[in-house]
Amino acid sequence: MSELKTATVLPDVQSFDDGRQIPINQVGISKVPYPIQFTSCRTAGEPAQSTMGTFDMFVSLPSTVKGTHMSRFVQLLRDFRQPLDYCRTIDLCGELRQRLKAEEASITVRFPFFVKRTAPVTSEPGLLRLDIELSVLVNDQEDNDQEDLVVRVAGPATSLCPCSKEIAAYGAHNQRCQLSASVRFRDLSDCLSIDELFVTMEQAASASVYPTVKRIDEKYITERAYENPKFVEDTVRDLALRFRSERRISWFCCSTENFESIHQHNAFARIEMDNDDHISVSNPRS
Repeated sequence: MSELKTATVLPDVQSFDDGRQIPINQVGISKVPYPIQFTSCRTAGEPAQSTMGTFDMFVSLPSTVKGTHMSRFVQLLRDFRQPLDYCRTIDLCGELRQRLKAEEASITVRFPFFVKRTAPVTSEPGLLRLDIELSVLVNDQEDNDQEDLVVRVAGPATSLCPCSKEIAAYGAHNQRCQLSASVRFRDLSDCLSIDELFVTMEQAASASVYPTVKRIDEKYITERAYENPKFVEDTVRDLALRFRSERRISWFCCSTENFESIHQHNAFARIEMDNDDHISVSNPRS
């Protein structure tokens, strides 16, 4: 068996010069499954929740360099052993930029996250699944990292059609809807947890969805929705009003999609709005 070459003599092809003179905006790895722990509100003592993250990790590449070092992306995930939160996700992206010696780095991680919900009458406990996406961008501006974090939360609620209620002699058609909101915070030392964000969101719908309900809970939820009918336009506008009045949010994009029960199509509405002109976040390191 021939003797293997050592790492010191193996050629580093990625670091070779490239003569095409075309920079690459994003290069890296995508759809990487990796177990994580996450807490959105470390300062409030929220316990870390174990879940499965799916990562997209990219850096910029200058025009003179042939390729990036793909193994370093996965090594970074392996070495970063702390539970993730808003700030630590930014830290992870900053470390990626430094390890790859890039001007810009970005990380998007998606994962399911469960919040506690009790039924409205019987208080039967349960866990409601939300889908979370954290998108971070870090770039080097005159030796000072500029950081941007967008937090996206999506989860279920109930909608009831005002038109159906108005014209039907018996009841009104209702359905589950999907609420979604992406936000930027003014300051990560004073922000909203995932649960707080979704509470704000579900209050804009006709009624909430609960993981465990008994008959008396079903009666309450059905009547609550009937007394609070909303088109998708109503829901998304009410959601925008709530976010627009939230001083801790600097920018938001919210939407709702009704999975219509009497149509073959869904109904959808979306609003994007700046609460102020400043979108970069203050990242308290600890």
